[in-house]
Amino acid sequence: MSYYIGLDVSQKNTAICVVDDKGKVVIEGGALSRPHDIYGWIKNRVDTSEIAKVGLEAGNLSSWLYSGLIKAELPVVVLEAFQAHRFLATQRNKTDKNDARGLAQLVRMGEDFLKLVTVRSQASQEARALLGIRQHLVDQKVDLENHISGILKPFGLMVVRGNVCAETFRNRVVDVLCVAEDRGIDVREIVMPSLNLYRSACEQLAILTKRVEDIAPIIRYAKD
Repeated sequence: MSYYIGLDVSQKNTAICVVDDKGKVVIEGGALSRPHDIYGWIKNRVDTSEIAKVGLEAGNLSSWLYSGLIKAELPVVVLEAFQAHRFLATQRNKTDKNDARGLAQLVRMGEDFLKLVTVRSQASQEARALLGIRQHLVDQKVDLENHISGILKPFGLMVVRGNVCAETFRNRVVDVLCVAEDRGIDVREIVMPSLNLYRSACEQLAILTKRVEDIAPIIRYAKD
């Protein structure tokens, strides 16, 4: 007998359904959304050597769960979210239990029918996280530049923008604040917290940019 298992993953708990090769439900239940808890639940209830396929939908936790269950030598696949969503939409009652049952039936149909997601390596995920955080800081830097310049414009105080480094922009703002004081405009205490945050963001951005530059040759080599 072959078993097919569907995992409906939420942040805290995972609903689990095991069906046989005829599509009959063998056992259902749940475990915490952690690889060793899911594996322990399965191992205590079915012969793992008879498991044909374990399927879970692509999501925030799917890479972590996939890696952990693969290490436990379970035949895991990650299902493309759109296909899984459309298939599960045919279920009469939308519950975690029924979704796990639907995913089990879906993986039983075979890989010729399934749209599977390739799970990236941990190194690739780390690089992606680095690039994502760096981009967030780039956006924050630009937003702060716009914010600071926007606060000063109504007073007729213009900060010259353009393709300048962070230190140059900061110095220009300080110069404009000095002009503001000469005109009797009291905005220094309003602007300085944002300007200090800007400096901090730029310092962290420089650190992450250096890390990106360091791993760039490795990424290019991996692609080649």
